[in-house]
Amino acid sequence: MPSEKRARIRANQLKLKEAELARAKRRRFIRNGVIVVVAAVVVFVGIYLLTKPQTKKSAAATKTTSTAAKTASYLLPDGCPNPNKVIPRKTHFKKYPPECLNPSYHYLAVVKTTAGTFDVKLEPKLGPKSANNFYVLSLYHFFNGTTFFRVIPGFVIQGGSPTNNDFGTPGYSFADKNPPAGSYHLGTIAMANTGKPHSNGSQFFIVSGTSGEKGLTNTYSVFGQVTKGLSVIAKINAGGSTANNGIPPKTTYKINTVTIQVTK
Repeated sequence: MPSEKRARIRANQLKLKEAELARAKRRRFIRNGVIVVVAAVVVFVGIYLLTKPQTKKSAAATKTTSTAAKTASYLLPDGCPNPNKVIPRKTHFKKYPPECLNPSYHYLAVVKTTAGTFDVKLEPKLGPKSANNFYVLSLYHFFNGTTFFRVIPGFVIQGGSPTNNDFGTPGYSFADKNPPAGSYHLGTIAMANTGKPHSNGSQFFIVSGTSGEKGLTNTYSVFGQVTKGLSVIAKINAGGSTANNGIPPKTTYKINTVTIQVTK
């Protein structure tokens, strides 16, 4: 075979080999590129999956911490609402509140109504649980907006129901001691009940006339006395009704706010 022909064959073989090497190099480059992209996606997804739950957990933990801080801001260590703090309104409870009255202190409830304002001196010695109950519910603004839904002229004015009828409760009931005979006077405030034991809740009545002073049995826990604003009690009493046990009264008066004043 002539040398020139052999040279052409070798040259063609060399070109074919170089082309094959180039193709192989491109395939390796593409394969490596795909591997890099897949690896990057796997890393990104892994980081996202790891980070996402942690972010949720962190947000939940922050929310829990914030809620706990907010709760702690108006509660004392014994669970009682702090009268010197801003306390959110609450109208339903799971159980009777903690004992929050200090026997060394004096407590006055200033009751502002649409008929005027009257003051009630709380008397824990007569009805310790009832006085404490009224005190705590007042701090939670429980009575704000409720009405004197039962008014029997010359007898009693009744309120303290979140539903403004006989059936409203704070979510619990409790028992308290009964007062001595002769404890009901004009302006005396006591717990209303169903007539059964352990049935005190949030409803109370204020003696508004002679029939209340003489006709009530000592089965209603007394926890305070109106010391100022008996004329307001008389006004509410005058708007009552003798029909249907005083429900509804001819004129319905509402409690706007109950503010507690604490002194030593």
